[in-house]
Amino acid sequence: MKGVINKGIQELVESQFGSEAWSEIKIRAGCDEPFFATSEDYPDEMSLSLVQAASEVSGLAVEDVLVEFGKYWVPNTGAKSYPAFYKMAGTDARRFLLNMNRIHDQVTHNLANATPPRFTYEELDDGRLLMHYHTERNLCPVLRGLILGVGIYFNEDLTVNETACTADGAPHCTMEVSFS
Repeated sequence: MKGVINKGIQELVESQFGSEAWSEIKIRAGCDEPFFATSEDYPDEMSLSLVQAASEVSGLAVEDVLVEFGKYWVPNTGAKSYPAFYKMAGTDARRFLLNMNRIHDQVTHNLANATPPRFTYEELDDGRLLMHYHTERNLCPVLRGLILGVGIYFNEDLTVNETACTADGAPHCTMEVSFS
């Protein structure tokens, strides 16, 4: 994963649990990186070890850490790291979510080995949005958190319901997003 992901994990932990908790998490995860370069590649295993250690230190379930990471990342790490891309993504949560492929294409255009997820969409008559999540990483809890984070960023109340998951044998995960 790109360093901006690990940087976001670090920022989440430090903001919610403090720098001592981050030091403990790095030790438990076996991570000796002094800092994370945002565009550098780091092994997926490192990121997942940091999440596992964050779960142990915080007392939250791994899935909850992943959701909290997503909620935090969008309005904080992502907004600071990619302000120009956020401006092009739209002025409300729906437009932003519908532009996720475009955002990923722009952010990763010059990054070697980047493997961002892809999304397909269905807009339902009642205003709900189905987001079909195509990725090899299958980090559905992160996506739930990211969607909620988009709502936080735009000060909109969003509800997310996972209606299909690869963990249950579906070909891809599907998130149903309701806008208030």
